[in-house]
Amino acid sequence: MKVIFLDVDGVLNSDDFIMNKNRKSDIDEENVKLLKRAVIETGAKVVVDSSFRYKRGFAEVQEILLRNGITFEKTPFLENKRGKEIKQWLSEHKDIEDYVLLDDEIFKDFDEEILSHLIKMDDTNTRGIGKGLQLKDVEEIIKRFGRIKTKEDDER
Repeated sequence: MKVIFLDVDGVLNSDDFIMNKNRKSDIDEENVKLLKRAVIETGAKVVVDSSFRYKRGFAEVQEILLRNGITFEKTPFLENKRGKEIKQWLSEHKDIEDYVLLDDEIFKDFDEEILSHLIKMDDTNTRGIGKGLQLKDVEEIIKRFGRIKTKEDDER
């Protein structure tokens, strides 16, 4: 199984999106579509590790992901230590081929192993949460995991 550990703020939104006063949500559907592309093309499973998963606003995140055909699991809550939570989830799931973390932050408890799987969102604009999930990040996921074979591939 290939796994995408998903942060929400700074991945499914961006500074430009959040600054738009006409937005109706905290989640940019365009970023969700990019995530969906990564999931479809690689067959990866999504595991939400964001602090959003235990906040009141998570219902909206859940609804948007599900509406876009993205099912997911969540990491356990362990003292709000993201690296520890990811390692616990991984220890409970033995069939992991590879994984990536999509995040705009590097947490203190991210060790070398976890950092080697991090795809850090671009924050070069230095305004807060950065640019969010971009096509280059999706391409990096696809390159790392490989594309799943489709029926069309088998017919070629």
